[in-house]
Amino acid sequence: QDQAAVTLLVLCTMKLRFTFLWALPAVSAFVIPSSKPWGNTITTNRCATVAPTTESSSSSELVSTILEKIESKKVEGSQWAEDFGLGDEEGGFYSVFAAIRETNPLGLRGQPFVLKAKDLEAVHAKFGSYFSFDDLAKAVDADFLDAGRGTTDNRKGWKMTTVSNPRGQSFEEARMTFEDVQAALEKGTVVFNSAGAHIPKLAGATLASVDATALPNALNMYVTAPGKRTSAPPHTDKQDVLVVQTSGKKHWRVYSPPIPSIKPLADMFARGKGDDNMPLFTFEKDFGCELLLETTLEAGDALFMPAGFPHTTDTAEEGLEETSIHLTFGIDTHIWNLDYLQARRLAYRRARVQDTALGQIEDTDNPYIGAVNELPRETIKDLMEALPMGLLEDTPDPGLLEDVSTNLERIAIAVDEKGASEVGPAAWQETSERLLQHGKEVLDIHRDMYLAAVEEGRLREAEDAMTSHIETKRKVLTPERMQRLSLFRVKKYFDKIAESNKDLVLWSCAGVPEAAPIINSDSAPPKTSGLPADWAFTMPVNVGDVVEADLGGAFFEATVTRASGDSYDVQYFDGDRDTGLDRSMIKLLKPPAQEEEVDTSTMTPKQLKRWKKQQDEKNKK
Repeated sequence: QDQAAVTLLVLCTMKLRFTFLWALPAVSAFVIPSSKPWGNTITTNRCATVAPTTESSSSSELVSTILEKIESKKVEGSQWAEDFGLGDEEGGFYSVFAAIRETNPLGLRGQPFVLKAKDLEAVHAKFGSYFSFDDLAKAVDADFLDAGRGTTDNRKGWKMTTVSNPRGQSFEEARMTFEDVQAALEKGTVVFNSAGAHIPKLAGATLASVDATALPNALNMYVTAPGKRTSAPPHTDKQDVLVVQTSGKKHWRVYSPPIPSIKPLADMFARGKGDDNMPLFTFEKDFGCELLLETTLEAGDALFMPAGFPHTTDTAEEGLEETSIHLTFGIDTHIWNLDYLQARRLAYRRARVQDTALGQIEDTDNPYIGAVNELPRETIKDLMEALPMGLLEDTPDPGLLEDVSTNLERIAIAVDEKGASEVGPAAWQETSERLLQHGKEVLDIHRDMYLAAVEEGRLREAEDAMTSHIETKRKVLTPERMQRLSLFRVKKYFDKIAESNKDLVLWSCAGVPEAAPIINSDSAPPKTSGLPADWAFTMPVNVGDVVEADLGGAFFEATVTRASGDSYDVQYFDGDRDTGLDRSMIKLLKPPAQEEEVDTSTMTPKQLKRWKKQQDEKNKK
């Protein structure tokens, strides 16, 4: 009983926040070959407002190849689903991701494409009814979920605000209701971050994406009412994503990546987020973007978009009545340090070589901004490329690790030959091996997280069957079930991922002289003598402070961008932002600088008066 009471107390006082990772008559996507500098890009008439019904031969060939590959993976997908006690739909997701893995490059060398529902169904991949509005209502009713609502101004960066509207201090009053979701839908798109981990019905599909790609994946869910002229303003994401429409319709426009050198201090994987505005009408003139693909997704359709490709959505088509729901599966290579840019930074630090070319010194520096964006375009693409598919398999191709080490050294030499020579061959090999270890750890944690959600779903089904004869307006959660809520279940896995990331940074810093600037190292903890035990959650927080912020029940590195009373806005490590966090959701990494004690006993009355006035003015600030 005491444990249940503690659980209830925590739930009543805790507020979850989620950030976002990305977001006409029915016609096929339209594409025309282009010679744009970003490689395998496709484009069309930049002024087009209604999509032609013809596709380019290159896109048609890619789609045909992927569909053939999906069909060839049917048996493998079905066997995988059977092994985990899952259904045909999850087996279909596995087949699709396995096909993408073998046919289309990730990142800046990738190509966006659309798979129509009728073509997917022909190769046994049917997703049109996988998750409905009723399923969403049941998910909210069965758990302590929260969500964010995105802004709808296509002239400004995408920002989020909270959806839940606590009505009191009790557990039931603090829970987000489906009515909260419906009210938020009137104002913008509602985003459920990491829905694949929090909502059991979506866990099987997310597990399929992880196992088929052998890479960490996450699933976000986006819900938009009809009639929204902008449901997601133009922005880019760090993830390569597969969007699957499961209900209603949504109109998409996908563009070629912005030319990085136009705005080198912007993160190419977080453009159009927070205060980085990318108005749609300036895409071509100011950013060098070109419209590649325009399509309206219907239930069962899928859209693949590589990381860094800007996109915007709406539900403004006349006659739309059904709420749009789409699932966004994100392949998280850039999030978890699994690209050559991050590998290069780790190798330099491990070898104790100063990175004078790109200036990546502190662990808190964003490696995707600055000098890196002024390099030759092919070098940028090499740096931003994810480590090869298959590297994290249980039994990878023995030559893959050697390829990573060789490519890492080659790319580093292209960036800065002198610095790369100082790093030396041993560091490239050692870094590749350590990233392999780290990647496998993160991959296994993701798998375990989704398997736990699948198991929770089965347990809930059994419990609901036993109480189906009891009629209640809203599901009442027992103390035992409260302890299994997703915010508790998911948090421990994100804590493990954070620990793996921390270990990777500490490994890279091992042996660095004490005089070298090392951020987030436990080797030199901040002095906290004389401070209260809870100083990290109670001492003053200022704009610009590097902190850890609560994101879905786990704390992630962020920078404070606004502080007003007990309300804070933050920007996370991947460029996403969150607003309105209270102080309990902000963890200081080091205490504020303490003022030295001043001996006033020797001051003259005039000096003492002046000193007190200065202190009063400082306190007012």
